[in-house]
Amino acid sequence: MGKLLIFNFILIAIIALGLWLVKKCVKKERTQNIILIAAAIFTIVFHYSSFIFKLLSGGNAIEYLGETPNLILPIYPCNVVMWSALIFSLLKNKKSRVGSFFIDYLFWFGIISTLVGMFANVDFIMNPTLADYENFKSITAHATLLFNILLLPIFGYIKIDVKRNITNILISIFVMAAIGCYCNLVFHALVSEAAAYDVNSMFLIHSPFDGLDFLTYPVISLIAVPIYFGVFVICDLCVHKKGERFYNKNLAKK
Repeated sequence: MGKLLIFNFILIAIIALGLWLVKKCVKKERTQNIILIAAAIFTIVFHYSSFIFKLLSGGNAIEYLGETPNLILPIYPCNVVMWSALIFSLLKNKKSRVGSFFIDYLFWFGIISTLVGMFANVDFIMNPTLADYENFKSITAHATLLFNILLLPIFGYIKIDVKRNITNILISIFVMAAIGCYCNLVFHALVSEAAAYDVNSMFLIHSPFDGLDFLTYPVISLIAVPIYFGVFVICDLCVHKKGERFYNKNLAKK
């Protein structure tokens, strides 16, 4: 695990340098949009890089695809975050209601899922070596996705609004559950019940943690909601002055 920590800290240092350069050099909104699109596409291409290489080199790409279900459907949280980053980058009005949903989902949900993917990477835990390209790719792809997400505050998209933030997180939880149900049903119907159990999209069928069988997606969500609410309240207290905080707005309405 020491190698994993060192590698991740190197990646975070590179991310920090990249964000600093972007903040210093990029001022125009058009350029910001181009960077968001490029970062999202790069992450997706990197995610599919093994498949693309096998396809172009005459390797058994179809067999590899069958062995890697998250290349077929977005079965894990980070897969959804990855595609959501691309969708958000292509939105014309990023400050619309739809845009604000993607912003809150990508930033607040995406940071947690990418950091978990980096520091508790399942592929590395099962095969603890960075010499394996699949491990290197898995960890680094989460890092490029983290860079993509951290561009949002750099470009001024993050807004602390407790009501909006917690509402979008609640919507995200149900959307993720719906995606997980769909993916599990597809594998159950087209492959087998055992395949659906192995895929375990969004951890709806069983816990991803050994010895913590109760910790499935619904339980994780129930634990996450009050934590998110607490974080939003703390951020609200830090960012807004007295009289401008979320509870002042609610009292004013009454």
